[in-house]
Amino acid sequence: MSDRSRMNIPFTLADSKLDGDFLKGTEARGMEQLKGHRTVGGMRASIYNAMPIEGGKRLVEYMREFEAKRV
Repeated sequence: MSDRSRMNIPFTLADSKLDGDFLKGTEARGMEQLKGHRTVGGMRASIYNAMPIEGGKRLVEYMREFEAKRV
């Protein structure tokens, strides 16, 4: 996949039925536009230069919190 950006991190949940809940939670925490491409689905985190490392850490913290509530 030589034409894919290395600055976008696509990911999916084990159960796509939870995508909406996941995205609502990210938006409630000020993390917006994580919805994946319309034809691919899932989520996509963009980590271009303007994204501070704290933003990435906040996303990881939320991902862990989301997972812990569903295990």
